[in-house]
Amino acid sequence: MTPARLRQLEAFLAVLRAGSVGGAAEILSLSQPAVTKLLRALEDETDLALFDRARRRLRPTPEARRLAVEVEAMFAATRRVDQLASDIRSASTGELRVAALPLLGTRFLPQVLAEFSGREGHPRLSLTVASSHEVVEAVQAGQAELGFSLPLEGLGPLAAAPPFRMPAVLVLPPGHALAGQREVTPRALDGEALIGLGRQYRLRHLVDDLLERHGVSHRMVAETQNTEAACAMARAGLGCAVTDPVSAALSGGAVVRLVPTAVFHVHVLAPPGRARSALAERFLAAVTAALAVHGVRPAAGRRFA
Repeated sequence: MTPARLRQLEAFLAVLRAGSVGGAAEILSLSQPAVTKLLRALEDETDLALFDRARRRLRPTPEARRLAVEVEAMFAATRRVDQLASDIRSASTGELRVAALPLLGTRFLPQVLAEFSGREGHPRLSLTVASSHEVVEAVQAGQAELGFSLPLEGLGPLAAAPPFRMPAVLVLPPGHALAGQREVTPRALDGEALIGLGRQYRLRHLVDDLLERHGVSHRMVAETQNTEAACAMARAGLGCAVTDPVSAALSGGAVVRLVPTAVFHVHVLAPPGRARSALAERFLAAVTAALAVHGVRPAAGRRFA
């Protein structure tokens, strides 16, 4: 299709949308005679009567309405091609879109992204912090190249790497008797006031099972859906928070390992059937290295769990 024909079709759609040549001229930043000339040329070259010009008003004919459907579809396809080209350019020049659950997305990943950006020449970055369900939706829709979520049904096709193994740890209130220990057994929590995640979280159930197996009698003095809030409660002296090692390390409180402990997994997701960019691969390596500092490592030999 020639550039002249494209211009004619643009004028045709503009007149349909505006309802007049004058309105179309404003949309296209052209004079009214120029728009009229484009319409006449389109009608002459297609041998179609597109407008009824009775009483100096333009009324689209049935033929015009049929043509408009196809022309709209053509321009919509053009816009999609333009968007794809933009996405490809962004990928080649450096863009990374990440979605993560709050456990990693609130404080940990911003720090990793800041360090990563400096090493990589400051690529364009996007971080969405959302629930695990929303992270999965973002990855499935191609809105994120990498996602980090808790275990959910149907993650298999999205699994991009072995999940990270998260062992539960303790964040202690100031001056607690266990603060000098590097690790304790679950029995050390007998009679303690505990802060846990809500019952809708798998880590809570894993911790409850662990304490029950070891015959630990405890008081659950608070529940929260947010690991940072649990750590903040512990620092304020409310009780011992049983949480993940990343949130615990970033909380600034005294942290003690549980041995044996409860383990849950954070999954690494990517859109299926699509090769990841080299930038995404390097970022995943940076995340893996940063998590290892907190004792969090990929589950050996597991892509999904």
